[in-house]
Amino acid sequence: MRARLALVSSGSACVLREVKLSNKPKELIEASPKATVPVLVLGGEVIDESLDIMRWALTRNDPEGWLLADAACAEKLISENDGPFKHHLDRYKYPERHAADPIEHCAAGLEILGRLGHRLISAQPQAH
Repeated sequence: MRARLALVSSGSACVLREVKLSNKPKELIEASPKATVPVLVLGGEVIDESLDIMRWALTRNDPEGWLLADAACAEKLISENDGPFKHHLDRYKYPERHAADPIEHCAAGLEILGRLGHRLISAQPQAH
């Protein structure tokens, strides 16, 4: 989703293809042997990490100033999202795969989302 948001924000034209990961099309596997999504194919170049796709798109055009944000803060937020939040989300969604208690991981994920929600509310300009 974040790669799509950056592509839209940057005004980059692309073709979106929905992929069912349990039935990966051969074009995906040929483009990127990892066969994970997202994948951006640019002629002979392939970008197959969402953060790299974001950086590519926003380096070309960043009208909303996403790259100007506090880099240390952004990296911390990305790290928490890709690390602890993803860990808890996977164990909530697929408890049998991880032999996990979904209620415990739901609570931990909600705690992270609560902190993020508080940051968003605090960052909004106050009405006069």
